[in-house]
Amino acid sequence: MIPQLAAIVTAGFTLASPPVTYDPEAKTGFVGESNIRVAFGWSPATLAARAAGIEFSHEFWTDDTYTVSCGKAEFPVVHHREFGRFGLLDTVARTRSGYRSRVIGFKLLGAHFGISGTSVAPGPGQPCPADAQGTTIKRAKLVSTATGWSLSATSGDKTEVLIPGRGRGGAHAGVAQAGGTHAGGGKA
Repeated sequence: MIPQLAAIVTAGFTLASPPVTYDPEAKTGFVGESNIRVAFGWSPATLAARAAGIEFSHEFWTDDTYTVSCGKAEFPVVHHREFGRFGLLDTVARTRSGYRSRVIGFKLLGAHFGISGTSVAPGPGQPCPADAQGTTIKRAKLVSTATGWSLSATSGDKTEVLIPGRGRGGAHAGVAQAGGTHAGGGKA
């Protein structure tokens, strides 16, 4: 994969990082240096100092929405049925000029570990949510299911989402791209 560089105009002409490209099936791709600098608010020098410690992860989930009945009330309940995370292998990509090198991005090489979990769906006889009338669920009906994933970067105790959650279909089936300097905030 050869990422294309896009020119942007600021106080003159500078090269921006290519967009984040990521294949969620293979868990491979490329994250440009400016994507990380913008996400974390770093200078090029800070990125160079912290590049080796950045960890990338692929998080995924399946959420089921149920209509549950407690007492006389019916209301929706989102059940986080499946959730997990893959830690991704990466290598720091650099350019060299004489004795100096500059970080240009991170090549994502695939998953090197994963962890996942499941939970029990709401059902008759289970306790009602705190704001419901009645003490136990009388009935639970599955209404919909949504799946998603996101690509995140972590440095120290701060995690930034680079590609926010996406469901099945669309980008999930192929290579996802986020804009050249876009980075979302917060944990997935």
